[in-house]
Amino acid sequence: MDTNGKNKVEMILKWIVLVILAVVAMKIVFSVFALAWVLGGILLTKVLPLVLLVWGVLKLVEWWKSRNGGTAASPAESEF
Repeated sequence: MDTNGKNKVEMILKWIVLVILAVVAMKIVFSVFALAWVLGGILLTKVLPLVLLVWGVLKLVEWWKSRNGGTAASPAESEF
């Protein structure tokens, strides 16, 4: 095989390796994006409503205490 044919084979093999590496890199990037997408979806649909509910309850209790004069101690708390 002459040197021109050898160079073509080397070039083809280099391109094949580059394409394989590019595909592997793209798979890694897309899997990271997919993981971020799933994690974001879980946070938005499961965690965020719970956080908002707890925050709303705390604000409601705070409002209720300020409305009642701020001394909403139960009899059990006033004994100590």
